[in-house]
Amino acid sequence: MVVALADRFYRFQLSRKLAVAESVRLQEIDQLKTSLYTNITHEFRTPLTVILGMADTLESKAKDEHWNGAGQALEMIQRNGKSLLQLVNEMLSLAKLESGHLELELLQEDVIPFVKYISESFHSLAHEKEISLTVYAEVEQLFMDVDAAKLATIISNLLSNAFKFTHERGKIIVHLNKVLEGKQEYFSMKIIDNGNGICEEEIPHIFDRFYQADHSPVRQYEGTGIGLALTKELVELMQGTIAVKSVPGMGSEFKVQLAITRYATKAAAMQPPAAKVYAATPVTGTMGLDKVQNLDLPIVLIIEDNVDVAHYLKAALVYRYQCLHASNGRIGLDMAYDVIPDIIVCDVMMPGMDGFEVCATLKGDERTDHIPVIMLTARVGVADRLTGLSRGADVYLAKPFEKEELVIRLEKLLEIRQRLQQKYSSGFMSANPGSRLHPHPIGSFLAKAEEVILEHLEEEEFSVDDLSEALCLSRSQVHRKIKALTGQSTSIYIRLIRLRKAKELMATGDLTISEVAYQVGFKSPVYFSQIFKKTFGESPTESRS
Repeated sequence: MVVALADRFYRFQLSRKLAVAESVRLQEIDQLKTSLYTNITHEFRTPLTVILGMADTLESKAKDEHWNGAGQALEMIQRNGKSLLQLVNEMLSLAKLESGHLELELLQEDVIPFVKYISESFHSLAHEKEISLTVYAEVEQLFMDVDAAKLATIISNLLSNAFKFTHERGKIIVHLNKVLEGKQEYFSMKIIDNGNGICEEEIPHIFDRFYQADHSPVRQYEGTGIGLALTKELVELMQGTIAVKSVPGMGSEFKVQLAITRYATKAAAMQPPAAKVYAATPVTGTMGLDKVQNLDLPIVLIIEDNVDVAHYLKAALVYRYQCLHASNGRIGLDMAYDVIPDIIVCDVMMPGMDGFEVCATLKGDERTDHIPVIMLTARVGVADRLTGLSRGADVYLAKPFEKEELVIRLEKLLEIRQRLQQKYSSGFMSANPGSRLHPHPIGSFLAKAEEVILEHLEEEEFSVDDLSEALCLSRSQVHRKIKALTGQSTSIYIRLIRLRKAKELMATGDLTISEVAYQVGFKSPVYFSQIFKKTFGESPTESRS
């Protein structure tokens, strides 16, 4: 009896040790697999970056040197390189999910315009394939905790899947709603198509990794079976559920439900005061672009929520401009008011405040109404272009755009502004009040500034700070605005107004030069005469004669 018990205990201990050893072995294999996935995907991304970059370079050279037949081959390299890069990124995300290293970065945001915006990026594909894409929301706004990047991946993968298996002249609907189950509220998102559909026996496996449902007689689309697997993993990471209903030949419906919580920081509150973020260098992730920033170059503000597009724009402009980046319209407005850039490049489709609203706001504000605005968009219809121009856009560029065209547009807009500066500067040199150029809102700002200066004309101590306070703007805002309009610093501008008034007074011949100097705020007639001659090319005495 004792021997039997000892034998049973020995077997139990041995079984337990074997189970522990097997568990450790499986963990080591899992870690090895995750490490292998991660290392391979990272190794793939480096040569892919070179391949895609060199393909772009060769494409430009092929156009310059007229390499016949090279265009199509390079286009295939780019298209397949980008597809492979997307696959690599998805594999890396799956590896991070398996290892538990992929964490949520939650912010409290309005998901409705965000989903609409992501869906909007598929409109060009819908137009190309003649598919009707409709986004229908039963609620106008829905604030909740969400990881925007991961939600964007979920939406993109589901829409890509829908487009793959929907025929020409088909329909895809994105339906958004808030539903209540028990005491818990959920954000519900349905992606509905009338495409091929999925066989009933395949539905349980469509979220399996590397599984491909081949439900079409002739396979038209290739895939990897990673997209839906990653989508399911991300949904579950966000404590949500995903389900599918489908009828072969009738279409499919993918339904995602995410529990609504509001514990995270609100997205707007995450942005620190503007001057602390962007006054010195571009945003993180510019791969050294800040090293070539030249403070003597004009400032371009890029308002673009897509980080890749923003980086491309900065890479294209960084040697000609100081590049600042705002990730959405509201941040862009704050930066524009604070920095007063020389020119603005703004995307149209952005969550929250779109580019049309940003442009209209900029052009309607005295601080920024002089700044040229270039709008970028994938919406190339005449109605869209007219809308952009009617909101005050100076240039409307359709995506994809040529880098050279963007550069030339920027240069021409700045040339126009320089001519405007020359016109205003010529007004300073004239004693004729009729030559003052104030026929429009931009001129009205200078008229207001001039009026303030003239009210304090005899005050020698009247300074830039005093002018800024009277205009209800900061010192830097006044400086950037006057510099943009006149090409002069604020202090020089104030002095020019004094001198022009002096020239007008001397034209009457009733006052001595000293009396004129005192009336326009110069306490030293000698200094007044020196500055007068330097400005107008003649002394006060010569001007009077």
